[in-house]
Amino acid sequence: MNTYKEKKFTPAILSTILFVVLTFLVVQNVSWFHQIDSAIYQFNWKPNEMITSSVNLFAKTATIVPIFSVSLISSFLLWRKKQPLLAFWLSSNVLVVSALGFILKHIVARARPDVSQLAERSSYSFPSGHSLLAMCLVCSILLVTQKRKDKLLKTMLILYVVSIGISRIYLRVHYPSDVIGGFLLSFSWVNLSYVCLQRMFLNRTFSTSDDKKRFVQKTILGALTLVLLAVAGASAYGATVFKNVQKTADKIYQPLNRNTKPVELNNSEPVSFLLLGIANDSKRQTDFRANTIMVVTVNDQLKKTTITSIPRDAYVEIIGKEGAYDKINHAHSFGGEEMMIDTIEHYLDIPINHYFVINMDGLAALSDAVGGVTVNNDFAFDAEGIHYPKGEQHLGGWETLQYARMRYEDPLGDYGRQKRQREVTIQLTKELLSMKSVFRYQELLDVIGENGQTDMTLDQMMLLMKNYQKALENIESYQMQGEDFTGDGYTGEEGISYQIIPETEKEKVTLALKKQLNLE
Repeated sequence: MNTYKEKKFTPAILSTILFVVLTFLVVQNVSWFHQIDSAIYQFNWKPNEMITSSVNLFAKTATIVPIFSVSLISSFLLWRKKQPLLAFWLSSNVLVVSALGFILKHIVARARPDVSQLAERSSYSFPSGHSLLAMCLVCSILLVTQKRKDKLLKTMLILYVVSIGISRIYLRVHYPSDVIGGFLLSFSWVNLSYVCLQRMFLNRTFSTSDDKKRFVQKTILGALTLVLLAVAGASAYGATVFKNVQKTADKIYQPLNRNTKPVELNNSEPVSFLLLGIANDSKRQTDFRANTIMVVTVNDQLKKTTITSIPRDAYVEIIGKEGAYDKINHAHSFGGEEMMIDTIEHYLDIPINHYFVINMDGLAALSDAVGGVTVNNDFAFDAEGIHYPKGEQHLGGWETLQYARMRYEDPLGDYGRQKRQREVTIQLTKELLSMKSVFRYQELLDVIGENGQTDMTLDQMMLLMKNYQKALENIESYQMQGEDFTGDGYTGEEGISYQIIPETEKEKVTLALKKQLNLE
């Protein structure tokens, strides 16, 4: 009888507990933990180019293709030795931990270290995928070869895993906790699955070889059936999600009657948007003024997104009002999104390809739907009975709305408010792009369907998410600066406050936007 030394659940349970604690510290961004975690990047050192190239090449051995290839070769050898269950288990481990790592990366959505990286990476940071895969393969091989006394092989495998972890830190693409997290997750899964496999199958006795053969066949068939059922269930769920998303997209789709050249999103051409926040708060019963006006540009070649705030009181020519000049947000009151876009296109001399509108009721609900946003407040203030201390804090929906709209206590006035609005917009964008939003998709769809409006189809939005992901992860913001003046009846309505944007400021913004849109 070919039995295996029985393993205990204890190592798997302990490593799982450690992984959960580590994940909690990362998600909560505990200050003392982050200081320790990022301490290694406080040292100034100049990397050697030849060493860096070698480390980069070595690290590629721990990507999915080479790791899975080695697992298949190992599985083939196990199959030849009449150990089909171990063969199936070894290769499936790589696929399972790879999927777990991908899901966790998007749920945690941790940004890479904010340092000059020596290897280009675009995905999230925690856990380290290279460390995850290397530990999975090595741990699996060590378990299936535990009867062998080859200490050299085992030592080399352990050194390989450690070296992969060090390489990710050397290349500055991961925090140490990312590497440790990858190790712990793989160790937990491999050991837990092995103990279960061992107790249910490997050490099980059979009266005849035919009984064992039939048992193995049924086990593999059962496992494949479960996989097929899981795929079928996921497909049915995905179809339901897509149907609901399509329904919401149709609801908010409001095309404009404009003859403009469409942007080829499929070719990742630079694209511009007008983002409007409408002051339609039901608790205040205000009108439909565009109090938030942002021009968003996305350039996948430059891997950058820019958000430019335009003062709502900017004194500009309103296109479609026979040469009349007024506050720029009045264009929306006069002629809706179409007149607003025409006015901004004329003022900044750039094309606006698409628009998004959300009312202020929607901002609060959207923040709640993503679980709130984390902001970094510049100074302490109170608004609507809520106290906002200075520093980093997590806000719920109603708190987010009041944080974004307060201006009377801000020494910068409306400019301070616009800065907070850009901050909230960036944080909401990051939350919407993270995997966490998938688990609350219906709530998000309900909020967007009730409060949003755009001229983009679902296909266009999906292309934007797919082809511009790197650009959407790198967001820069800018505030157009103006000067206050009071209308005298000749320039502006008498007694009304306006903002005049200096020509130099306007030219500076126009030049930056044209560069971002490849229009230079």
